[in-house]
Amino acid sequence: MLRVKKLVLFTLFAMNLIDQPAPEITIEQGTLIGKVNSDGTIFEYMGVPYASFNSTTRFQGPLPPPSWEGVYRAVDEMYSCPQVTRYGVVGSEDCLKANIYVPVKATGPLPVMVFIHGGAFVFGSGGKLLLGPEFLVKHNVILVTINYRLGALGFLCLGIEEAPGNAGLKDQIAALRWIKKNIAAFGGDPDNITVFGESAGATSTSILIASEATNGLFNRAIIQSGSSITNWSLNKKPIWVASLLTKELGYNTEDPYEIYDILSKLPYNKLISLKPPKPLGLYFDTQLLHIPCIEKPLPGIEPVLTDLPYNLLLKKPKNISVIYGSNSKEGYFLVARESPETLQVRNTHYLFASDLTFENEDIAAKEAIKVKEFYFGNELISQDTISKLVDIYTELYFEIPTILETDIMIAANNTSVYNYYFDYSGKRNLLKYATPFKNHDGACHADELFYLFNSRIWPFPISQRDQKIVNWLTKLWTNFAKYGDPTPNFKSDLPVRWTPSNKESKKFLYINDELNMGPLPNADSYHLWNYIYNNYRITDKRHYLE
Repeated sequence: MLRVKKLVLFTLFAMNLIDQPAPEITIEQGTLIGKVNSDGTIFEYMGVPYASFNSTTRFQGPLPPPSWEGVYRAVDEMYSCPQVTRYGVVGSEDCLKANIYVPVKATGPLPVMVFIHGGAFVFGSGGKLLLGPEFLVKHNVILVTINYRLGALGFLCLGIEEAPGNAGLKDQIAALRWIKKNIAAFGGDPDNITVFGESAGATSTSILIASEATNGLFNRAIIQSGSSITNWSLNKKPIWVASLLTKELGYNTEDPYEIYDILSKLPYNKLISLKPPKPLGLYFDTQLLHIPCIEKPLPGIEPVLTDLPYNLLLKKPKNISVIYGSNSKEGYFLVARESPETLQVRNTHYLFASDLTFENEDIAAKEAIKVKEFYFGNELISQDTISKLVDIYTELYFEIPTILETDIMIAANNTSVYNYYFDYSGKRNLLKYATPFKNHDGACHADELFYLFNSRIWPFPISQRDQKIVNWLTKLWTNFAKYGDPTPNFKSDLPVRWTPSNKESKKFLYINDELNMGPLPNADSYHLWNYIYNNYRITDKRHYLE
């Protein structure tokens, strides 16, 4: 009986703790109140509006943040922008919200880490379901996660005032401006902000580094499995892509004003559900429809991208410290979608993407043969050689672009650039578990995420082996946010000193059961792709404005 009473008392205590309000915060918009998390260690302010939305300006940049009377209850973690799921369309257009997580016992001003979620620019959110804050916040940093518009709502690019493009990126910039202005009220240091992201979030972060619109908004960046110079970072034919949406509705037009008139009148759930197939040519392109674009100059509209990110980074990159990295087997999740039929087609197509340009098709075919022979020798692409296709997906889409961007940043700046190679395979490698390769070595795309975040969708106990990786990664990431150095000499309890790359050599932290410094991974692959991109990369933005 005594045991039952103790259980009841503990349950009541826990319920009371969960409902315990966090301190009130007053900002220009008004006063808001959050709640204390379940173990009493974090003040959570969730669903705080950093900008506002109006359906009549659906495809434009966000509007100023709203004000309110009384006290705003920032306790709702379920906000997400509209996206298609297996359960139908979820989310609301009124989704421009931020979640702010503050350690209870720490005293400010605290370093601030702002995470931009991935999801191929069409799904994902900043909510606790995937991005639980506990692992990072325990290191006495403030974590902010955000939502931004996705799919056609965030990335329709028509080059007209009504739909100039990059609305989703403009949401991210609005969030950073809001954080810069307001984070001191939460105990954060507005002069010590680190932006980090994974996949589409990493590509967004890289674009934010390249863009002049973000000058002064953040001090450091961490780019996980993405790059603004990867072949899937930019929409090469934005009007044509938009016309595919209207074609699904029975229209045949490439007039941007007609396309806008059609799509602006659609209910958001119907618009976000349009998924036409994207006809592909000979190149190894993705099926992604809704991605960033180079914007045409329009009076009174601030652009995010005025040129190719490659050109912007070459000319005037931000002089900030950056961590770049990728996972050893990123391609597992992409190859899992292949079939015997699609593999057979691969043998008749180029194994590089259309961000390259050639004087003629003979040269393109000749270079394509080099790539094919490098990876497959005299063998055909088939189920028997699928592991080599994994390598192409890994290197072409993720690994090589981050290294080539590293080259640019090192050449242009005197700041520190750190590189990592995540190869660990544990029980929190969530995406790999969803593929046929779950028992294989290596880390799939996004597998590092759940060693940084306490995901609610993977509720299994953390093994001692996995806990070590959680401790290492979160310590490295938060050290970098605090000091600009993931293993500072004066304050490091990690087993290795992570040294930055330089103009003479690239140095990588290899993350597995042990932490080790090592040379450039897959050096022969790097030299192949470096040669191809040095000779054939498209650098004329007119190719992207047609």
